[in-house]
Amino acid sequence: MVIIPVASDADEPVWIGGANDDETTADIVTWLSDDTNPVRRPALVDIRKFSPTRLNRHELEEEVERGR
Repeated sequence: MVIIPVASDADEPVWIGGANDDETTADIVTWLSDDTNPVRRPALVDIRKFSPTRLNRHELEEEVERGR
C-alpha cells in the first residue's frame, strides 16, 4: 500500500507492507482521518513502513502523473 500525502508537495509517499490485518488497517484509517496531527504515524504503520526500489518509486511517479 502506498499513501500519497496531498497536503504538501514536500511530503514523501509512505510505503506500507503487510497492512492487510484489521489492527493495521484501523490504525491507517485513524491516521488518515486525523486532521490535527497528520505527521504522527501510528506505531504499526512505522513498523510496516519500507523503502521501495528506485523502479517502484519511478512507477509510482508515472502513475501519479497519469492521474493528474
